[in-house]
Amino acid sequence: MKNILYLAYACEPNAGSEYGVGWNIPILYAERYPDYNVYVLTRSRCKEKIQQELCRLNIPNLHFLFYDIPRWLFYNKEIGSNWGEQINYLLWQILVRKFIKKQHKNIHFDLIHHITFNQYRTPSPGFFFNIPFVMGPIGGAETINPCFYQDLQVNTIRKERIRQQGRDLKIFGWWCKRRNNTKYFLFSSKENLNRIGKYCDSYPIQLLPAIAFTPKDFPDISDGLKQASTNFQLIYAGKALDWKGIHIFLKAVRIAYIQNNVTDFSIKLVGIRFEEEQRQVMKWVEDLGLRDHVELIPFIQRKELLKLLEDCNLSVYPAFRDSGSMSVLEASVLGCPTICFNTGGQDAFPDSVLLKVDVADSYENTLNDFAGKLRWAYEHMDQVSIIGKKAQKYVYEELTWEKKVEIFHQIYQNLIY
Repeated sequence: MKNILYLAYACEPNAGSEYGVGWNIPILYAERYPDYNVYVLTRSRCKEKIQQELCRLNIPNLHFLFYDIPRWLFYNKEIGSNWGEQINYLLWQILVRKFIKKQHKNIHFDLIHHITFNQYRTPSPGFFFNIPFVMGPIGGAETINPCFYQDLQVNTIRKERIRQQGRDLKIFGWWCKRRNNTKYFLFSSKENLNRIGKYCDSYPIQLLPAIAFTPKDFPDISDGLKQASTNFQLIYAGKALDWKGIHIFLKAVRIAYIQNNVTDFSIKLVGIRFEEEQRQVMKWVEDLGLRDHVELIPFIQRKELLKLLEDCNLSVYPAFRDSGSMSVLEASVLGCPTICFNTGGQDAFPDSVLLKVDVADSYENTLNDFAGKLRWAYEHMDQVSIIGKKAQKYVYEELTWEKKVEIFHQIYQNLIY
């Protein structure tokens, strides 16, 4: 039997985002391909949950290995710090190499796949072993178009200008040349592939969205019956970070609807939990004359959110960049059409399944284009609904964890045999 080692720094049963990636991929791969021994290397952060799930699942060819950096090096305040988690992750990647080397002598890994976190700046252990190595989907190199800078905080602009320069991309090229082992790189968006791909030292590269879902996690919410409403309903689900684009969305709503005497619409802003952010967003709402149309919902149970998405006319995701949005994916799973900018993350979706707004040469033109798309959606609800159905068909065919695991298996076979 061949032995696959997954590097999953973020790994937790029944979790979303990166932690869900680190759990779902190895589980499904081990279930689908019992002729492979699957090893998962992660931290002991969720060890008890993992062991409980392993007992429940009873997958004989699935094995977990745990490694933690020494306590005296661990940055204890990583959750409340912008850099704490990054520091701990960097140290983990450097120090875990000896542990992998020791395990490799006993087990003999035929392939290493780094699945979480997939950061191009940091030294994955897979770069330092003479073992076939897969990394990705890799994200993080997406940039924000300068036309959006007026909506960003000073600190965000500073970071974005550094990103635009791209000097840190060369770090990835340096890691690629540490060993001559066979490598294969996956990228979460077209922008990531275009920016980082040229530093991959001629190794194979491929576009593959980082996000995916399991159909059984989306049971019928309302037996296919949508809640009737006299209003055109829009939903934004996410945080209020400056680069998430809430401000430009609200300004576009004013242009699209209020200035055209359209009043039969409603907006639900879901997931803005912090009071300071709530005050800021509601100030925008008041200033733009949208108070009678906007409902702020700081927290909602996931099942209730899915019901809202299933019943609404349009999901709104106006982020200026992203490696891949679970909000867009979940809306698509439910057949809910999404309007978004055609930027990193969303650029991995076909143009026909989302209402994409291209970024223009200025903030004003981009704002007006977004408003125009909102207006079109209001006036063409039937066509918008068809787009939602196309999105649903696409994600069920292309963005399930099962489909992703099949793609990985083909890559592994080409590298191992």
